[in-house]
Amino acid sequence: MINYYLKIVYNFFKPIYLLILFYVGWIFLHYFSAQLYISYCTPQTIWGFIASPFLSVAPHCNGLRWIIYESGTILYGMWTSLAAWIVTNLLTYKYD
Repeated sequence: MINYYLKIVYNFFKPIYLLILFYVGWIFLHYFSAQLYISYCTPQTIWGFIASPFLSVAPHCNGLRWIIYESGTILYGMWTSLAAWIVTNLLTYKYD
């Protein structure tokens, strides 16, 4: 009986496996880039406050900001696509 349900779950996720990995990768990048940006580009000290105008234009901070921005855009698209998919499937579901 359990194998039957596992097979259903497996068959559901098999076509979207790469899509799930794609979004999990962007979620990972977004989270860790934000954490690294706080640590390296805006330290929580007086010295960090004084150095932040210089650090904010550093190449590593620009790269981290780009990753944060782009990943946010991609995650916004993920939620929009998921909402559209849910609405489409709920509105076109055929009740037996």
